[in-house]
Amino acid sequence: MIRVLHISPADGDGGAMVGAYKLHKAVQAAGVDSQMLVLRKYTDDPTVIPRSGSPRSILEIMRDPLDRIPLKIYDWSPHNWWSVGWLPFNIREAVDRLKPDIVQFHWAGRGAVPIKTISQLRDYPIVWTLRDMWPLTGGCHYAGDCNKYMRSCGACPQLGSKSNFDISRWQWKRKYRAWHGTPITYIALSNWIAECARQSPLTFDNEITVIPNGVDVDRFRPVDKITARRIWGLPLDKKIILFGAVNVHDPRKGFSYLSKAIHLLNEQGWGDKVQLVAFGNPLGSTQFDFPVRYVGRLHDDLSLALLYACADVMAAPSVYENAAKTVLEAMACGVPVAAFANTGQVDLIDHKLNGYLAQNLSAEDLALGIAWCLAEENRDSLAQEARAKVLRCFDISKIAQHHVALYERLIAARGRATANDSLSGLDAEAVRSMIDDTLMRPQNGRVS
Repeated sequence: MIRVLHISPADGDGGAMVGAYKLHKAVQAAGVDSQMLVLRKYTDDPTVIPRSGSPRSILEIMRDPLDRIPLKIYDWSPHNWWSVGWLPFNIREAVDRLKPDIVQFHWAGRGAVPIKTISQLRDYPIVWTLRDMWPLTGGCHYAGDCNKYMRSCGACPQLGSKSNFDISRWQWKRKYRAWHGTPITYIALSNWIAECARQSPLTFDNEITVIPNGVDVDRFRPVDKITARRIWGLPLDKKIILFGAVNVHDPRKGFSYLSKAIHLLNEQGWGDKVQLVAFGNPLGSTQFDFPVRYVGRLHDDLSLALLYACADVMAAPSVYENAAKTVLEAMACGVPVAAFANTGQVDLIDHKLNGYLAQNLSAEDLALGIAWCLAEENRDSLAQEARAKVLRCFDISKIAQHHVALYERLIAARGRATANDSLSGLDAEAVRSMIDDTLMRPQNGRVS
């Protein structure tokens, strides 16, 4: 049986970490002996192991704020995810104790992947799921319009830095030196981030394969809309637009564009026909021209699936997005999605088939797309096609099988390499023996 060790900051408390945990459980169900090594443990799953031995050690709780201390000298906003990865810790002992066949890294936030950690494990087959761009950059998790990571970073716009020799350049070069010569197989969750990886020198021409995010299609499935709305206490006589993000005010999630689109919809006469429902961190003092129902952060799949079922359309106006879990979950529940035609969104949504891909960063076209998805004549076909796309391409049980196939290939390749090394050693010994035999062979009846 294949033994895989997943390494993640946690097994919950954030989309990337929840995604890592769900993949861990999916490959377990596919027959893999899978374990998860975390800094902070949230579940009671015995196959999730806290690195420190304590599920909530003070050191690991403080690791994230301590990791950000070097950013204090810059004009950096916490809304921009930026990780330094400078605090040392040695996971080699834990990895050796667990004896995996594959070590798989996931999200690198919260100081979970110090730069030298990778090189300490180079004698294991390493897989790294690109849940964002941190492995490709000097430290930002999404580079936005900046392409300096394709060279060596410096003068980082997210840090407000004007110096070419800032911490982004220093850290980029640390990664370059530490990871050189380390074979890593990168799993890209979207074709967009795969292309970003191919353009970053930090991947060192290692393999980059695309395996998308997966969703549990049994947990996230269509539910009767009237029943779901009654459970949530939402109106039965309005069209519901759903928006969600762990941090609603993260500029990357594009809430400002949704706000403009909603204002335009109101001008077009939708004001008394629709209601915005939002989940995630608080919306604060944001004002709209029609009602907004804020439901807070949801921590269980049942509540989330029922909320998706209430919606007529999901709005996902991200400026940059790798492979939004909320988009896939909504589609699995038969909810069409209106999003911008950018980055990883184009892998998930087929324009006017299971949702609407608006012109990039156009609030006007986003408003048109939301209205188009809300049209009665499009409702049934959009719902059916959204669900069908997820069943066909993003069912997590199928995604797990793709991972198992990759694990098997990497283990077989490692076995062949080991056998070749052994064979080379035997061949060298045979050559030495032949030479010795020749030198000792009698010549003219005598030994020379």
